[in-house]
Amino acid sequence: MKNIHPTEILDYYDGIEIFAGLDEIGGSYLGVRCEVSGEHDRYVVVGVRPERLREFRSGVLDLRDLMLDTPGGDWYITLANMAYGDTMQLEPQSMPLEQSGLLPLAGFTLNDLQLDDRVLREAHERNNIILEVSVEPPEAVVEHRVRSNTLGSLLIQMQVLVKHAYRAALRDLSDNVRSSLSTVDGELMDVVVPAAPGSFRILLESAAKQRDMFGDGELSRALRRVDEIFEVADNPQDAPELLRSHRGHLASSYIKLVNFLVEQQTGLHYAWASPMLEQARRGGISEDVARELSELLADATSLVTEEVTLTGELVRANLNTGKWGLSTEDGSRYGETAEYGPSLGGLTIGERYRFVCIEDVEMDVSGENATLYLKSSEPI
Repeated sequence: MKNIHPTEILDYYDGIEIFAGLDEIGGSYLGVRCEVSGEHDRYVVVGVRPERLREFRSGVLDLRDLMLDTPGGDWYITLANMAYGDTMQLEPQSMPLEQSGLLPLAGFTLNDLQLDDRVLREAHERNNIILEVSVEPPEAVVEHRVRSNTLGSLLIQMQVLVKHAYRAALRDLSDNVRSSLSTVDGELMDVVVPAAPGSFRILLESAAKQRDMFGDGELSRALRRVDEIFEVADNPQDAPELLRSHRGHLASSYIKLVNFLVEQQTGLHYAWASPMLEQARRGGISEDVARELSELLADATSLVTEEVTLTGELVRANLNTGKWGLSTEDGSRYGETAEYGPSLGGLTIGERYRFVCIEDVEMDVSGENATLYLKSSEPI
């Protein structure tokens, strides 16, 4: 008699719906609840290849295909009549699984499963905005782990996306409302749980407990904007048009995140909640859709540039290097002329100008590095 012990709950709704497990020599298995027998649940159990289980976790592979891909076609029935985590005895079945009537419908992926209330519970317990991010990179095939450089880059990518969503959301507010908000570092989030059970999951909490006149935090507006931009994944072919309303740094940070996911061979899923919400909000992108979007948006240069207008006193102008500096009310800003941009010739140090620039943002391990390229200038 073959035995396995459960190692991971993949879905829970009024009981464990789907779990993963291992046998005595480390073989991977998947159990799917098929019926209730008396006081206990019965599960169909199949052996699964670790890389195929990862694809299922990432939303690339549906449950039916995963179960039918079991090595050798062997499958079992087990009765959950013990505490979770205890050894389970598997009863081999002779009928082909495809003829058993116990398979789920085609097209059913992990992304479609009932959402748990973990994020909502954390938001209420902490009385703050909570964002949970999960990934399933190749190194998570055998056990739940993630490379340190992947984790670091992921945190930077997500924080940059939230920052630009936050700033875009603030621009939609009236000057009076915006001036009444405490927006300094309002987009920042702290890691509060490095890794949660299941796929490699990271729990983030708003760095400041924010509230506004509506009882919720400014960061909620940013995360709703994040929800909007992730909806692009629902219609990849329409992505260039759908991203036009988010053009600039927000679209750019989303495209860079998509490219990062392709490089790391993983999808990404997230959920967030605030104390004011009754239900967690959630979104994400599978690995295969990320790959499709990356190809479709490879040449979308018009979506990723953001125009910035600066007004101030010219304090630097180097005709040889094209470097310039402008002293504005918000401090000194520095930039350069683009390869085919306007010359700095004729500009006078100490005079006031209006510079229209294109801001280009690159990301590295330290975060964002922005460069201003002069597009046009006029004296004021």
